[in-house]
Amino acid sequence: MDRALERKLDVLRADHLEVTGVPFSHFYCPILFRDEPADLCVAHIVNQSFRGSGKEWTVQRKDVDNFYGGVFEGDFVDLQHSGKHSPDAVIADPALSRKLRPRVELAGAVVQHFPAKGRVPKHFAEVVVSGPKGDVRLGLKIHPNDAMATKGQGWQIVIEKDIRLAALVSILKAAHLTMFEMLGYRYALSAGGCFLGKTVLGDFFLRCGNLSKAEALPAAMTHFRQFSNMMRPVESAAEEARGTISDGLVFVCRCSDETPWAFLVFIRTGELLHAALVPILETEIAAERFATFLRGDGGTIRGNRCRFVENKWLGSSKSETLTWPNGNFV
Repeated sequence: MDRALERKLDVLRADHLEVTGVPFSHFYCPILFRDEPADLCVAHIVNQSFRGSGKEWTVQRKDVDNFYGGVFEGDFVDLQHSGKHSPDAVIADPALSRKLRPRVELAGAVVQHFPAKGRVPKHFAEVVVSGPKGDVRLGLKIHPNDAMATKGQGWQIVIEKDIRLAALVSILKAAHLTMFEMLGYRYALSAGGCFLGKTVLGDFFLRCGNLSKAEALPAAMTHFRQFSNMMRPVESAAEEARGTISDGLVFVCRCSDETPWAFLVFIRTGELLHAALVPILETEIAAERFATFLRGDGGTIRGNRCRFVENKWLGSSKSETLTWPNGNFV
């Protein structure tokens, strides 16, 4: 086992002992809520494929980390390409083309295309697309005469990729691991940690972890839709906001009687910032407020700005009102 991984595992074992009175035998997973033999790995809080992402990590089961990485995070990291490339550049770049799957359309109808590495068959048209790495030849599955006849009739390259589900799941997982890395088993074994870790993430893995991506995604849409209000992109934020795992900043959301009902956790992925709401379910009023939030569609949230610094909470007594955007997210 990697020495850094082993050292962090020892810290978590001592933390589990302090919180529960007994050490775990192997690793008590904060997602599956099981202590059993399993391969472990370094689990980065934010996927390292995001340029400039933080290096913070925690211990995770390799099977859980690989599943969520392969089914959801692999698509989510494509978010960093949004608005960065022209359609011509994407279709001319084999790597980007594989990721973003551009379409060639004529008057709204898709025309199949392929990279022309040799001679294009006579019954297909050939076009040359200029990209940052040079010109690329493409074959279009349309007769050359038909292609010539359609000049000026609405040829376009379309790039669309729906990553809403991938973003939701990836950010919720990152928020859970953020809280686990900061607070350990005090958080993971709390009612809120159990909800996000086991109910939202763990139960889905136990049901679908042995399925292929194509098989798991329809089930994921049904399972995670009910939690879609827990995540939103941050529309405006201070440039120095580095994400909770890096700067310790959270908002403690409060009911009208000041009862805390959630942590608002921030996740930075490259240039973008996202917010995830992690429930605090220690009282009946808090649980009712969270249930109302899950059923709702946006609105405002009142909370206090806090930082977790050197294992201590430093909070402001001044409450702030935050806007949680409306949106049929998934």
